[in-house]
Amino acid sequence: MEIKELYLEHYGKFRDHRIALQPGVNIIYGRNETGKTTIHSFIRAMFFGLERGRGRQARLDEYSLRQPRDNLSSFAGSMTLLEDGETYQISRNFSREQQSCTVVCQSQTAEAGDGQEVIRRLLGEMSEAAFCNTLFVRQARMETDEALMEELRGFMVNYDQSLDLQTDVSKALQSLQKKKKQFAQKKKAEEQLLEEKIGRRQAEADYVRREIDSLKEKEEELLKRPPEQFRREEPEARDRENAEEEDKGRNYRVMTEALLVAAALLAFAMAWLFRVPQLRIFLCTFAFLFLALLFPVHRLLSGDDEEEQEDWLEEKERQLETVREQLESQEDKYRQLQSDLELLYQNHMKLEGSALEIEALNLAISRITGLSSSIFQESGGDLARKTSEILTLITGGRYTRVSLNDSMEIQVQSKDRMLKLYELSFGTMQQVYFALRAAAGELFAKGKKLPLILDEPFAMYDDVRLAAALKWLYRSGRQVILFTCQDRERRILEEIKAGD
Repeated sequence: MEIKELYLEHYGKFRDHRIALQPGVNIIYGRNETGKTTIHSFIRAMFFGLERGRGRQARLDEYSLRQPRDNLSSFAGSMTLLEDGETYQISRNFSREQQSCTVVCQSQTAEAGDGQEVIRRLLGEMSEAAFCNTLFVRQARMETDEALMEELRGFMVNYDQSLDLQTDVSKALQSLQKKKKQFAQKKKAEEQLLEEKIGRRQAEADYVRREIDSLKEKEEELLKRPPEQFRREEPEARDRENAEEEDKGRNYRVMTEALLVAAALLAFAMAWLFRVPQLRIFLCTFAFLFLALLFPVHRLLSGDDEEEQEDWLEEKERQLETVREQLESQEDKYRQLQSDLELLYQNHMKLEGSALEIEALNLAISRITGLSSSIFQESGGDLARKTSEILTLITGGRYTRVSLNDSMEIQVQSKDRMLKLYELSFGTMQQVYFALRAAAGELFAKGKKLPLILDEPFAMYDDVRLAAALKWLYRSGRQVILFTCQDRERRILEEIKAGD
């Protein structure tokens, strides 16, 4: 199988984003927080979908983490595959209200049948748990040596094929039960702490969101309000003495204009009473003069009103500026809270590793209970053989065989003796882990060459180990999608290609 294209129609922070992929090793490079893990998650979601959790867990699961924030109703994407010469397009709508999955064989231009069933056949009947434990490598977690050993133990128990040595079933069950209890207690405590932090941040974000909405409404109301209302509705903001002076000035103007009108009327009345023509002309002239003075006097004494109008406009602009500054501050705070929530959600998703470990332990307990103590008697099983082949290549022949002892502990054959896992360096333990996952992936795929989807799997590798792993991947003949925040993978891969 080969993945040809990813189309993140609306997934996480991505919208209308296409990624074309090629056969062989594809390196997707980007700095931290650029969306590599989101794309990595998208591939898994296209194969198996995203189920939303129930109750309190619903806001902490992968569905909630990847659901677009700007449009909750748009949550979809597609992936194009090449399998046995046929091109298939998987399309999914992840939205809970419109959830759907269709698979179209493009050469037949028709749906290939029930979407999830077709995908299952394309994956060689591999389950989601097997896929995530083998071909789909999440971003590397910092683990203790013992935790890594326990994960390897649980993983090997999951496989029904033969292992190298017989193990004591009762002792294995006791060990698994003890480890299960420890993981469950640790997971519960960490989940409770994270949920409390998330709850506080979410409540604060909701409050800030309401504040933003309130400020936006206030801004719209200020823009619509006439300037003169600012003085009447907010008299406390003004100086009382200035307000009294403005009232006196306005009264003085009205009184002066009234006196001019009264004087003009009086002059007209006296001119009407007196019969002497010269006196009439004199009085009418004064009457017209008084009326003519009304306009300049009004203009002269109304200057304070114009200044008051300007004051109103300034007050309006001042209040708008204050509201906008508060709005900008709250929006910055909201963005920071959303970033904090994203980080908390990611930390919570990392706890899924503990859940997978508990699930693996439960499955191991169930299977061991139903099997006889001779389940591991047959040596040289396919899993051990394939793991050993890969480990030999990526360690340059330094370690040649992987097996289990009767305590179900991993042992690795060096050139001169068998070594327990804790006797190896952390880098070598990571190589064992990688070889085991790759080998199990081949077995679970039932002969199909499925892509390896790796998110920062080599963060703890030095350049020598990285070169060996990349060389095996390059020569494996399968498609690899490698996500990394470092440029050295691309540089070393180019050197490998140039040397072949």
